[in-house]
Amino acid sequence: MNHRERVLTALNHKEPDRVPIDLWGSASRICNDLYFRIVEDLGLDGYGDYERASRCSDYVDYRISDIIDADFRHINIGKPKYFKKRTTNEGISFDEWGIGTKRNVHNKYPVVVYSPLAGADIDDIDKHKWPILEDTGRIEGIKEKVENWAHNTDYSITATPAVSGLAFDICLFLRGFENFLIDLYSNPKFAEKLIQKVTDIITEINVYYLKPIGKYLDWIEFTSDYGMQDRPFLSSEKFRQFFLKPNKELFETVKKLAPNAKIFLHSCGSVKELIPDFIEMGVNILNSLQPRARDMNSFELKKEFGKDLIFHGGVDIQGGIIGSLEEAIEESKTRIKAFAPGGGYIFGPSNHFLEDTPTENFFAIYKIARKFGKYPIRINC
Repeated sequence: MNHRERVLTALNHKEPDRVPIDLWGSASRICNDLYFRIVEDLGLDGYGDYERASRCSDYVDYRISDIIDADFRHINIGKPKYFKKRTTNEGISFDEWGIGTKRNVHNKYPVVVYSPLAGADIDDIDKHKWPILEDTGRIEGIKEKVENWAHNTDYSITATPAVSGLAFDICLFLRGFENFLIDLYSNPKFAEKLIQKVTDIITEINVYYLKPIGKYLDWIEFTSDYGMQDRPFLSSEKFRQFFLKPNKELFETVKKLAPNAKIFLHSCGSVKELIPDFIEMGVNILNSLQPRARDMNSFELKKEFGKDLIFHGGVDIQGGIIGSLEEAIEESKTRIKAFAPGGGYIFGPSNHFLEDTPTENFFAIYKIARKFGKYPIRINC
């Protein structure tokens, strides 16, 4: 099988020749410090494309994808042309939503320090300066890149998120975590209006992004972290009250532009309680499958939801692959044994590869996927 055939077989809940493997998606990138070590160890000339695709990863380098025999090419939305991020003298950077972030001595990645709607009332929502939707910078060059992949390669093509997060995440940043979570209980009309406004903007940006490329895509990625390590942020009751319908309408809209594409959702943490809601709102592929989070046992998830979901990722970055080489190998075998039988599994990490991942472990887990991910699956671990 070629790359695309392998992926499509897995997405149809059938067994391909081997488990498809992923790198450079919205939850499978390599953070900068590790990436620089890999490039140096491989003796590669220069770096990959500078895309600043996530808070910890600036580069996308398909030379590494080819070395590990990954099955994908991921298109990333472009940066807005008509918005320029500004940074104050205090080091606070403001994005196109008006959210302010800053790096500090305790966290090398940006954290939210300013929420523009923290003191807002319901009438202020419409007055806020929202992102420009049809900014040509978002789609510059993406049609040509995707068409080249579609016509001149056999890779599976996916779209990474048009917006980092869904309404839940962005409302938390706009309003402030504590304020917004309290709104869900004590100020529901405000919460509903803000959620709908943010979802409308996310939807319109997705429409603009996907219209030129939708027919080529095998899946469309969305990210929203509904889980903490030991529980969801929200009960299923609150999730259904505020987020199921807006998310479902968003997914239905993008499916019209990409009728052959699956809906991919990344959500960290303990989210088993919400998985039936995810399925109801149209999710086909679930990542990150964080195995150390409560109730996220890989074997149980496959047994309970394997007929309804394709599983993506799951390889433990909280312990499994950051230890010894032997531990990384066993971790990879365990996830393949759990998720791969019967198809419906894409091998990858449970989130971005961080700098605490040894280089040899990074390459070892993909070697294991190529060797032990061959069907029929025969793993004893």
